[in-house]
Amino acid sequence: MSGRKEILHVLSVTTLASFLTGINARILVVGIPELAHSLGADVEQVIWLTQAYMLGSTAVQLIVGSLSDIYGRVNLFSMGFALFSLSSLLCGFSSNVFQLISLRLFQGIGAAFLISLSLAIITDSVPKDQLGTWIGVNQIAFRLGSLIGLTLGGLIIDNLGWRWVFWVHVPLGLISVFWSRMRLKEVYRPVKARVDYLGFLSFTSAVSLILLSLTLAAYGSAYLGASLILASLGSLIIFLFIYWELKSPSPALDLRIFREWQFTGGIVAQFLYSLAFGSVTVLLVIYLSVVKGLSASSTGMLLLPFELAFLIFGTLGGKLSDNYGYAPITLLGLALSSTSLYMMSLFSTQTSTRFILSTMSLLGCGAGLFVTPNASSIMIGAPQERRGVASSIRTLSFNVGFAASLNLSVLLMTGFIPYDLASRLIAAELIDLADLGNVNLLSRALSETFKFQSIVMASAMLFSVSRLPLKIRAIRPSEKGSLERFEVKDSSRASIFH
Repeated sequence: MSGRKEILHVLSVTTLASFLTGINARILVVGIPELAHSLGADVEQVIWLTQAYMLGSTAVQLIVGSLSDIYGRVNLFSMGFALFSLSSLLCGFSSNVFQLISLRLFQGIGAAFLISLSLAIITDSVPKDQLGTWIGVNQIAFRLGSLIGLTLGGLIIDNLGWRWVFWVHVPLGLISVFWSRMRLKEVYRPVKARVDYLGFLSFTSAVSLILLSLTLAAYGSAYLGASLILASLGSLIIFLFIYWELKSPSPALDLRIFREWQFTGGIVAQFLYSLAFGSVTVLLVIYLSVVKGLSASSTGMLLLPFELAFLIFGTLGGKLSDNYGYAPITLLGLALSSTSLYMMSLFSTQTSTRFILSTMSLLGCGAGLFVTPNASSIMIGAPQERRGVASSIRTLSFNVGFAASLNLSVLLMTGFIPYDLASRLIAAELIDLADLGNVNLLSRALSETFKFQSIVMASAMLFSVSRLPLKIRAIRPSEKGSLERFEVKDSSRASIFH
């Protein structure tokens, strides 16, 4: 067990990483209309500014986990800080939307090292009976970064322009590289294994093809054939990937880890959560900036209640899960999140600010209660020598769901509003034509999308219900002399194969 001083050293670095990625998660989103107008981007190109970041982060998750299990966490973690900072600098010099999308891909790769290895480093360093609490503390840094990103992003875009939302990361990233080298020590003992490059390439190719197929589908019926071909090819590669992984002596994705229902149920629940949640912030920004006609800074301010609620209940969720188990807390979080998404489907041009704020606050409460306990359950459900891969799978499930959510939302929206009209409204190119009828059309498209997300979020509750009998309790030192041992009640449900 690590001493308190060592734990604080670890948290000082991992929370800095969470803080930096938290700022990045929100600082750009409030500027979507400004970016679309400045770079002449359509809806899908705007989505790909976020999508490319998520794809970059997703693409290397499996190999990051494997490399960290083989070579250790700390050096790769510092490298992630450096890559994130460099790509942020270059993003600010982009001259067109395609260049920016490409650089966002590399920024996502750097973030993958930070996000995945941060949780693995914490899990290696913190006693298991305190893991939920300390992950909750780590989540505070992300939420504080998000809060600052929303307010700072709006102010920067309104006063300095969109390029500075990338350049602001550079000094923070360089400080983080230095601090990680000063404070982190490698406590994990690497294992000898081979990196499954074929598995890594096949999975990345499959995910990329499926996301591209969803992108083409949103452009209309003229691209439907190409979309189906890409989706079919991606699905085929997924099956080949699974076959290869089951045979590989050193798989990129060790499918045996899915035998534990505590781990698997958490992964599935998180995927469905991210599929529902992934595009919410983007859709809310479109609603507030286009339907309600607010500026970037005002939009950012109205999103603050969500982040504040997430911060508070994310910390509370970690403590409650340590005391009462993961399943009931995650179930409550998903129920609140699904309810809030349905309430968002009632938004219109006439919706009061009070109703908007209360709805977003409720979403923050639900998301906070779900994310931290679910992350703890996933990590504890994995053996120590596979925690790097487990953390990567956790991030992978979130990223894939998040990225797919963005494309599915555009696809749903274009069923209720023409694609070109939506693009021109979001880019503020219909100043004379954007009458109340067009705005109402966009509002209805957003409403139907929120309804779909509410249903998906509710479906994730099934996987929390299935884990309700699981009650994990740390055995006190006075009882057995160790904080490393756990008791699982109703052990018949601990594994999906037993």
